[in-house]
Amino acid sequence: MGNVLLKVDNISLSVNSNVILNNLSFSVEKNSINAVLCPNNCGKTTLIKTLSGITCLDDGEITLNGIELNKDNFNKYILEVGTVLEDIDNQFICDKVNDELKYPLTNLGCSFDEIQKRIDIVSSVLKLSLILGKDITRLTYFEKIKVLIAASIVHSPKLLLLDDVFRFLNVKEKKGLFKLLKDVNNKLSIAIIFTTSSLEDVLDVDNIFVINDGQVVMNGSFDNIIYNDNELSKIGIEIPLMIDLSRKLEFYKLIDKIYYDPDKVVDKLWK
Repeated sequence: MGNVLLKVDNISLSVNSNVILNNLSFSVEKNSINAVLCPNNCGKTTLIKTLSGITCLDDGEITLNGIELNKDNFNKYILEVGTVLEDIDNQFICDKVNDELKYPLTNLGCSFDEIQKRIDIVSSVLKLSLILGKDITRLTYFEKIKVLIAASIVHSPKLLLLDDVFRFLNVKEKKGLFKLLKDVNNKLSIAIIFTTSSLEDVLDVDNIFVINDGQVVMNGSFDNIIYNDNELSKIGIEIPLMIDLSRKLEFYKLIDKIYYDPDKVVDKLWK
């Protein structure tokens, strides 16, 4: 328990009589990278909004860094979390990147020196130095995501919540973003939870929570959950072709484990 950062205990939420979260429970360790994996339209955004305090629960408890999410503790709780939602263009407040990063710190009453120090830190980690003076409307989609992440962690929270941010990125951008998230995790000691419906996005995370019908139905590393490929398919998680092929080749003992790189599979088969 001493290493638990976030504890979600039997939370429930219904919208228009539709059950979205159904006695959902899980915990997240400090300084870890976690993925919530579930099909589209299965409550990913609702979960992120609930964990961030945007949406109120019907029942259950959420505790982050020892602070329970409730009316009395709300202002303390939200300082411990940063959030980026899927609809990124509606989340910007300012016109320029530098002003977007200053905004939350100015609201917190930080001094000029402290503001510059924190902006320098997140800009270095997220590789933003070349775009700090740019208009946000001139940024690429990938750059906008980086700026929103920077703005959400510039006040040094303990947890970063990301809602399906990989969805519209190409393969190169996905790899680049995940590398940056690992730097955020390692250099700034911020735990991360991101949602996705793609197995390819969760290869290297510390822990995966597979959610179906508002509950956690699987939990573990990628290597653990991929052996439940039939169950994943049943709930609507698509198994990428290379992973499916590799899984079958392993079953017939043609390779020694599951590989995600086609070149490595070919090398193993020809040896």
